[in-house]
Amino acid sequence: MEGKLRAIITAITAVFMCAQAVFAADRPSHSHEVYFEGTNFELHIFRINGRIDGSTMLIIGGIQGDEPGGFLSADLYSDLALEKGNLIVVPRANMKSVILFNRAPDGDMNRLFSDENHGEIQGEVVNKLKELMGEADILLNLHDGWGFHNPKYVDKSRNPNRFGQSIIIDEAQYSCDNKTIMLREMAEEALENVNAKIEDKNMRLHLFNTETGSEKSRFKDMRKTATWYALTNECIPAFGIEGSKNVKSIEQNVRYHNYAVNEFMRMMDIVPEQPRVMIIKPEMETAVIRVNGESRRFKSGDTIYIKAGDEVEVSYVESNYTRGVTCDILGYGTLNDLGKPMRIDGDTKIVFRKDNQKMSEINVKVSQPAKKGTVWMVLMKIDGKYRAAVNGERIPVPKGSSVELIKLFSDTVYDAGEPLNLKGWVPDAIRNTGDDRGYKITLPDSKMMIKYSVDQKGSVYPVVAGDDENPAAVIYLETER
Repeated sequence: MEGKLRAIITAITAVFMCAQAVFAADRPSHSHEVYFEGTNFELHIFRINGRIDGSTMLIIGGIQGDEPGGFLSADLYSDLALEKGNLIVVPRANMKSVILFNRAPDGDMNRLFSDENHGEIQGEVVNKLKELMGEADILLNLHDGWGFHNPKYVDKSRNPNRFGQSIIIDEAQYSCDNKTIMLREMAEEALENVNAKIEDKNMRLHLFNTETGSEKSRFKDMRKTATWYALTNECIPAFGIEGSKNVKSIEQNVRYHNYAVNEFMRMMDIVPEQPRVMIIKPEMETAVIRVNGESRRFKSGDTIYIKAGDEVEVSYVESNYTRGVTCDILGYGTLNDLGKPMRIDGDTKIVFRKDNQKMSEINVKVSQPAKKGTVWMVLMKIDGKYRAAVNGERIPVPKGSSVELIKLFSDTVYDAGEPLNLKGWVPDAIRNTGDDRGYKITLPDSKMMIKYSVDQKGSVYPVVAGDDENPAAVIYLETER
């Protein structure tokens, strides 16, 4: 009786846990992690969880950066949505190698898996990949080899020593943790279905067993690789998917990789969702707006200051959606004014939408010429603290401080809308419009042009409000060099 009761409790618990897995609150989900940010080995990891839990596949590309078929194929799976199962995708395991298009600028990363890696960033990347293998049920490592692997010698480019167009296994089968992993059997099933899709017989993939663990192996160096580590240390099936650098079309090469990845996903019962259904909140990052042909980037909530009759055009909107994005310059044009130059003669707003959902807005303010005889002041921030300077005033700025110019105003005018130009300073990578409002400028700046300094020594620089020849106000920023 006690045994039956225990069995019933176990069954109920299993059903409950299964239901939790199927209907977990974090499913489906898609996440993006970045490690070693800002270094040459920046590592991007994408995790995709299906609506229903299942096997987890780890896909690695770009561990050798001169093999684009592998990393471009892996990249495509970063945006996949799943009905069932999970993916961990590392499209560019060796970012430095990919950027330089060099297999091993600091030594071959795919020969570091037998070592304890500490200190060197490349080794730390390998350590992270090892951690990911511990989360996975199968590993696919995507590569491009030279030539075409063939069990029999045909010619110098098509023979048993070539790696291209193959599925590589380290052993026919491998026993660990009281189970036997049938690598050959899995690879042969995948090959049969992959090759059925490839009409050109010369392009079909072949099985390549490197017999890595055997003392007779011609490829003992493979004991240092990711697949051997995953097989022997994590006891998961691991395969090298090799395209060929001799396939002339990169699109064709990527497609062959995809065929193989898709077959292993099928075998692991990892089911893609077609089409992808993942509705995320629309968000605008920036917009490129031209004023009289001059382009600048603006964020949500920013204000564009123009003169009456200026031509305004929203030329590009950067958001987390590429389709269904529109912008409306209120009171002008149509419901979608993207890419349409408009002459603006009054204050307005530019509203950005994804379909019917408002993402953000940018204010457009038409300035009026500053009246002569008014006592004008310049509002700025120095190290984040507001500071106003009266026309003609000299403002001390501590060395290394950040200055942000905000607006020209008076006791009766909240914002004259006039441009503020710090003479001698030019923003990076943007044409000089003569309006430096909104930038955070650290003084002294090594790029400042001394000829514009009042003292000709690079210590005192004028800020001109309005027209250079007849400015509404001029103040002076004084700092130590």
